[in-house]
Amino acid sequence: MKKLDLKTPIIYLLMIIIVILLIILKKMDDKVSGVDEEILKKEKIEITDQEKSIIVKEPLVDEKIEAPFKGRIAIVIDDFGYRNDEISDGFLKIDADLTYAIIPGHNYSTSFGAKAVDAGYEVIVHMPMENTGKTYGEEKFVLMTSMDNDTIQRRLSNAFNQIPMAVGMNNHQGSKASADQHVMSNVARVIKNRGLFFLDSRTTVETIIVNTMEVFGVPTAQRNIFLDNEDNEIKIKEQLQKLVRKAELDGFSIGIGHVKRKTLNVLAKEIPELKKNGFKFDFVSKMVN
Repeated sequence: MKKLDLKTPIIYLLMIIIVILLIILKKMDDKVSGVDEEILKKEKIEITDQEKSIIVKEPLVDEKIEAPFKGRIAIVIDDFGYRNDEISDGFLKIDADLTYAIIPGHNYSTSFGAKAVDAGYEVIVHMPMENTGKTYGEEKFVLMTSMDNDTIQRRLSNAFNQIPMAVGMNNHQGSKASADQHVMSNVARVIKNRGLFFLDSRTTVETIIVNTMEVFGVPTAQRNIFLDNEDNEIKIKEQLQKLVRKAELDGFSIGIGHVKRKTLNVLAKEIPELKKNGFKFDFVSKMVN
Protein backbone atom coordinates (compact mmCIF):
# COMPACT_ATOMS: atom_id res chain seq x y z
CA MET A 1 0.00 0.00 0.00
CA LYS A 2 1.34 3.42 -1.06
CA LYS A 3 2.01 6.06 1.51
CA LEU A 4 -0.38 9.12 1.14
CA ASP A 5 1.41 12.31 -0.10
CA LEU A 6 0.02 15.33 1.81
CA LYS A 7 2.78 17.78 1.01
CA THR A 8 1.27 19.09 -2.22
CA PRO A 9 -2.26 19.77 -0.86
CA ILE A 10 -0.79 21.54 2.14
CA ILE A 11 1.28 23.79 -0.10
CA TYR A 12 -1.80 24.65 -2.18
CA LEU A 13 -3.81 25.32 0.99
CA LEU A 14 -1.13 27.61 2.36
CA MET A 15 -0.99 29.50 -0.94
CA ILE A 16 -4.78 29.95 -0.86
CA ILE A 17 -4.62 31.20 2.72
CA ILE A 18 -1.85 33.64 1.81
CA VAL A 19 -3.88 34.97 -1.15
CA ILE A 20 -6.94 35.40 1.06
CA LEU A 21 -4.87 37.25 3.67
CA LEU A 22 -3.42 39.51 1.01
CA ILE A 23 -6.91 40.30 -0.28
CA ILE A 24 -8.09 41.10 3.26
CA LEU A 25 -5.08 43.35 3.91
CA LYS A 26 -5.64 45.14 0.60
CA LYS A 27 -9.25 45.84 1.45
CA MET A 28 -8.30 47.10 4.89
CA ASP A 29 -5.68 49.36 3.35
CA ASP A 30 -8.17 50.70 0.82
CA LYS A 31 -10.65 51.42 3.59
CA VAL A 32 -8.08 53.35 5.63
CA SER A 33 -6.97 55.26 2.55
CA GLY A 34 -10.60 56.13 1.81
CA VAL A 35 -11.04 57.48 5.32
CA ASP A 36 -7.89 59.60 4.96
CA GLU A 37 -9.06 60.98 1.63
CA GLU A 38 -12.48 61.84 3.10
CA ILE A 39 -10.80 63.66 5.98
CA LEU A 40 -8.56 65.58 3.58
CA LYS A 41 -11.54 66.37 1.38
CA LYS A 42 -13.47 67.79 4.33
CA GLU A 43 -10.47 69.84 5.44
CA LYS A 44 -10.12 71.18 1.91
CA ILE A 45 -13.79 72.15 1.82
CA GLU A 46 -13.47 73.87 5.20
CA ILE A 47 -10.47 75.86 4.00
CA THR A 48 -12.28 76.80 0.81
CA ASP A 49 -15.34 77.98 2.75
CA GLN A 50 -13.09 80.03 5.01
CA GLU A 51 -11.42 81.61 2.01
CA LYS A 52 -14.82 82.36 0.54
CA SER A 53 -15.94 84.06 3.74
CA ILE A 54 -12.80 86.21 3.66
CA ILE A 55 -13.50 87.17 0.04
CA VAL A 56 -17.09 88.08 0.90
CA LYS A 57 -16.00 90.23 3.84
CA GLU A 58 -13.15 91.89 1.97
CA PRO A 59 -14.00 92.14 -1.75
CA LEU A 60 -11.08 92.63 -4.08
CA VAL A 61 -13.06 95.13 -6.19
CA ASP A 62 -14.50 98.21 -4.49
CA GLU A 63 -17.78 98.68 -6.31
CA LYS A 64 -19.51 102.03 -5.67
CA ILE A 65 -23.28 102.06 -5.80
CA GLU A 66 -24.49 105.38 -7.20
CA ALA A 67 -27.66 106.97 -5.85
CA PRO A 68 -30.47 107.44 -8.39
CA PHE A 69 -30.50 110.83 -10.15
CA LYS A 70 -32.81 113.29 -8.36
CA GLY A 71 -32.33 116.65 -10.09
CA ARG A 72 -30.00 119.33 -11.45
CA ILE A 73 -28.97 122.37 -9.42
CA ALA A 74 -27.24 125.55 -10.59
CA ILE A 75 -25.75 127.86 -7.97
CA VAL A 76 -24.53 131.35 -8.83
CA ILE A 77 -22.35 133.18 -6.32
CA ASP A 78 -22.58 136.98 -6.69
CA ASP A 79 -20.31 139.88 -5.79
CA PHE A 80 -16.85 138.59 -6.65
CA GLY A 81 -14.28 141.23 -7.63
CA TYR A 82 -13.88 143.37 -4.55
CA ARG A 83 -12.12 140.82 -2.37
CA ASN A 84 -9.11 138.54 -2.73
CA ASP A 85 -8.83 136.51 0.46
CA GLU A 86 -9.38 133.09 2.01
CA ILE A 87 -13.14 133.40 1.47
CA SER A 88 -13.01 134.10 -2.26
CA ASP A 89 -10.28 131.46 -2.63
CA GLY A 90 -12.39 129.04 -0.59
CA PHE A 91 -15.08 129.06 -3.27
CA LEU A 92 -12.44 127.93 -5.76
CA LYS A 93 -12.00 124.70 -3.77
CA ILE A 94 -15.62 123.51 -3.87
CA ASP A 95 -15.91 120.33 -5.93
CA ALA A 96 -18.91 121.28 -8.09
CA ASP A 97 -19.72 123.14 -11.31
CA LEU A 98 -20.61 126.56 -9.89
CA THR A 99 -21.03 129.90 -11.64
CA TYR A 100 -19.32 133.00 -10.24
CA ALA A 101 -20.73 136.46 -10.97
CA ILE A 102 -18.13 139.24 -10.91
CA ILE A 103 -18.92 142.92 -10.46
CA PRO A 104 -16.92 145.11 -12.88
CA GLY A 105 -14.97 148.09 -11.63
CA HIS A 106 -13.16 146.52 -8.66
CA ASN A 107 -9.50 145.73 -7.98
CA TYR A 108 -9.88 141.98 -8.49
CA SER A 109 -12.60 141.86 -11.13
CA THR A 110 -10.29 140.72 -13.91
CA SER A 111 -7.81 138.70 -11.87
CA PHE A 112 -10.46 136.71 -10.01
CA GLY A 113 -12.21 135.93 -13.29
CA ALA A 114 -9.00 134.42 -14.63
CA LYS A 115 -8.43 132.44 -11.42
CA ALA A 116 -11.98 131.10 -11.45
CA VAL A 117 -11.81 129.93 -15.05
CA ASP A 118 -8.38 128.36 -14.49
CA ALA A 119 -9.88 126.47 -11.54
CA GLY A 120 -12.68 125.10 -13.72
CA TYR A 121 -15.57 127.40 -12.82
CA GLU A 122 -17.90 129.44 -15.01
CA VAL A 123 -17.81 133.26 -14.92
CA ILE A 124 -20.49 135.83 -15.72
CA VAL A 125 -20.70 139.62 -15.36
CA HIS A 126 -22.70 140.81 -12.34
CA MET A 127 -23.91 144.05 -13.93
CA PRO A 128 -24.77 146.95 -11.61
CA MET A 129 -28.21 148.43 -12.32
CA GLU A 130 -30.35 151.19 -10.85
CA ASN A 131 -32.47 150.49 -7.77
CA THR A 132 -35.86 151.95 -6.87
CA GLY A 133 -34.11 153.33 -3.78
CA LYS A 134 -30.60 154.78 -3.67
CA THR A 135 -28.10 153.08 -5.97
CA TYR A 136 -24.66 152.49 -4.46
CA GLY A 137 -21.25 151.80 -5.97
CA GLU A 138 -19.78 151.08 -9.40
CA GLU A 139 -20.58 154.58 -10.68
CA LYS A 140 -18.69 154.02 -13.95
CA PHE A 141 -20.64 150.86 -14.77
CA VAL A 142 -24.12 151.11 -13.26
CA LEU A 143 -26.98 151.26 -15.78
CA MET A 144 -29.46 154.06 -15.07
CA THR A 145 -32.90 154.51 -16.61
CA SER A 146 -32.01 158.10 -17.48
CA MET A 147 -29.10 157.09 -19.76
CA ASP A 148 -29.25 157.12 -23.56
CA ASN A 149 -28.66 154.04 -25.73
CA ASP A 150 -25.00 154.77 -26.42
CA THR A 151 -24.12 155.20 -22.74
CA ILE A 152 -25.84 151.97 -21.71
CA GLN A 153 -24.24 149.95 -24.49
CA ARG A 154 -20.80 151.47 -23.88
CA ARG A 155 -20.95 150.60 -20.18
CA LEU A 156 -21.97 147.05 -21.01
CA SER A 157 -19.06 146.73 -23.45
CA ASN A 158 -16.65 148.12 -20.85
CA ALA A 159 -17.87 145.54 -18.35
CA PHE A 160 -17.25 142.65 -20.76
CA ASN A 161 -13.86 144.09 -21.74
CA GLN A 162 -12.87 144.05 -18.07
CA ILE A 163 -14.17 140.50 -17.57
CA PRO A 164 -13.52 138.97 -21.02
CA MET A 165 -13.88 135.37 -19.79
CA ALA A 166 -17.57 135.94 -18.97
CA VAL A 167 -20.08 133.76 -20.83
CA GLY A 168 -23.16 135.63 -19.66
CA MET A 169 -24.58 138.24 -17.31
CA ASN A 170 -26.94 138.71 -14.39
CA ASN A 171 -28.12 141.88 -12.67
CA HIS A 172 -26.58 143.34 -9.52
CA GLN A 173 -29.44 145.10 -7.66
CA GLY A 174 -31.49 146.74 -10.45
CA SER A 175 -34.99 146.72 -8.99
CA LYS A 176 -35.74 149.80 -11.15
CA ALA A 177 -33.63 149.12 -14.26
CA SER A 178 -34.76 145.50 -14.61
CA ALA A 179 -38.34 146.73 -14.92
CA ASP A 180 -37.45 149.37 -17.52
CA GLN A 181 -37.93 148.49 -21.19
CA HIS A 182 -35.44 151.10 -22.43
CA VAL A 183 -32.60 149.70 -20.32
CA MET A 184 -33.36 146.05 -20.84
CA SER A 185 -33.77 146.33 -24.62
CA ASN A 186 -30.28 147.83 -24.84
CA VAL A 187 -28.91 145.09 -22.61
CA ALA A 188 -30.57 142.45 -24.80
CA ARG A 189 -29.03 143.90 -27.98
CA VAL A 190 -25.49 143.79 -26.55
CA ILE A 191 -25.93 140.29 -25.12
CA LYS A 192 -27.39 139.05 -28.40
CA ASN A 193 -24.52 140.48 -30.47
CA ARG A 194 -21.99 138.78 -28.19
CA GLY A 195 -23.77 135.42 -28.28
CA LEU A 196 -24.15 135.29 -24.48
CA PHE A 197 -27.02 134.65 -22.04
CA PHE A 198 -28.75 136.62 -19.29
CA LEU A 199 -29.85 135.30 -15.89
CA ASP A 200 -32.58 137.32 -14.16
CA SER A 201 -31.67 137.68 -10.48
CA ARG A 202 -35.30 138.73 -9.86
CA THR A 203 -34.67 141.61 -7.49
CA THR A 204 -38.21 142.80 -8.18
CA VAL A 205 -41.51 141.15 -9.07
CA GLU A 206 -41.88 143.85 -11.74
CA THR A 207 -38.94 142.50 -13.75
CA ILE A 208 -39.27 142.28 -17.54
CA ILE A 209 -35.88 140.66 -18.12
CA VAL A 210 -36.97 137.19 -19.22
CA ASN A 211 -39.70 138.47 -21.57
CA THR A 212 -37.33 141.02 -23.14
CA MET A 213 -34.55 138.48 -23.64
CA GLU A 214 -36.97 136.05 -25.27
CA VAL A 215 -38.14 138.74 -27.71
CA PHE A 216 -34.53 139.44 -28.74
CA GLY A 217 -33.65 135.73 -28.95
CA VAL A 218 -31.25 135.79 -26.01
CA PRO A 219 -30.95 132.55 -23.95
CA THR A 220 -32.35 133.29 -20.51
CA ALA A 221 -33.48 131.87 -17.17
CA GLN A 222 -34.44 133.20 -13.76
CA ARG A 223 -33.37 132.69 -10.18
CA ASN A 224 -35.58 130.45 -8.01
CA ILE A 225 -34.09 130.86 -4.52
CA PHE A 226 -31.85 133.37 -2.76
CA LEU A 227 -29.66 131.39 -0.39
CA ASP A 228 -28.29 133.97 2.01
CA ASN A 229 -30.49 137.03 2.43
CA GLU A 230 -29.99 136.18 6.10
CA ASP A 231 -26.33 135.73 7.04
CA ASN A 232 -27.02 132.73 9.25
CA GLU A 233 -25.82 129.18 8.54
CA ILE A 234 -29.05 127.56 9.72
CA LYS A 235 -31.11 129.86 7.49
CA ILE A 236 -28.76 129.35 4.55
CA LYS A 237 -29.06 125.59 4.92
CA GLU A 238 -32.86 125.90 5.02
CA GLN A 239 -32.81 127.94 1.81
CA LEU A 240 -30.51 125.39 0.20
CA GLN A 241 -33.00 122.65 1.09
CA LYS A 242 -35.75 124.67 -0.61
CA LEU A 243 -33.56 124.78 -3.70
CA VAL A 244 -33.01 121.02 -3.47
CA ARG A 245 -36.75 120.33 -3.18
CA LYS A 246 -37.38 122.57 -6.20
CA ALA A 247 -34.85 120.57 -8.23
CA GLU A 248 -36.39 117.29 -7.10
CA LEU A 249 -39.88 118.49 -8.03
CA ASP A 250 -39.15 120.23 -11.36
CA GLY A 251 -35.96 118.45 -12.43
CA PHE A 252 -33.79 121.55 -12.02
CA SER A 253 -33.44 124.74 -9.95
CA ILE A 254 -31.30 127.89 -9.84
CA GLY A 255 -30.07 129.50 -6.64
CA ILE A 256 -28.07 132.65 -5.95
CA GLY A 257 -25.74 133.23 -3.01
CA HIS A 258 -23.02 135.73 -2.19
CA VAL A 259 -19.32 135.76 -1.33
CA LYS A 260 -19.81 135.29 2.40
CA ARG A 261 -18.00 133.06 4.87
CA LYS A 262 -21.17 131.41 6.16
CA THR A 263 -22.40 130.72 2.63
CA LEU A 264 -19.05 129.12 1.85
CA ASN A 265 -19.21 127.01 5.02
CA VAL A 266 -22.66 125.65 4.20
CA LEU A 267 -21.95 124.91 0.54
CA ALA A 268 -18.59 123.27 1.25
CA LYS A 269 -20.29 120.93 3.72
CA GLU A 270 -23.62 120.26 1.98
CA ILE A 271 -22.69 119.96 -1.71
CA PRO A 272 -20.67 116.72 -1.34
CA GLU A 273 -23.59 115.10 0.51
CA LEU A 274 -26.11 116.28 -2.07
CA LYS A 275 -23.96 114.85 -4.85
CA LYS A 276 -23.83 111.49 -3.05
CA ASN A 277 -27.63 111.59 -2.77
CA GLY A 278 -28.19 111.94 -6.52
CA PHE A 279 -28.18 115.69 -7.21
CA LYS A 280 -26.06 117.03 -10.07
CA PHE A 281 -24.53 120.51 -9.99
CA ASP A 282 -24.38 122.27 -13.37
CA PHE A 283 -23.22 125.64 -14.63
CA VAL A 284 -26.10 128.06 -15.01
CA SER A 285 -25.32 128.28 -18.76
CA LYS A 286 -26.76 124.76 -19.03
CA MET A 287 -30.06 125.90 -17.51
CA VAL A 288 -30.87 128.69 -19.96
CA ASN A 289 -33.01 128.33 -23.08
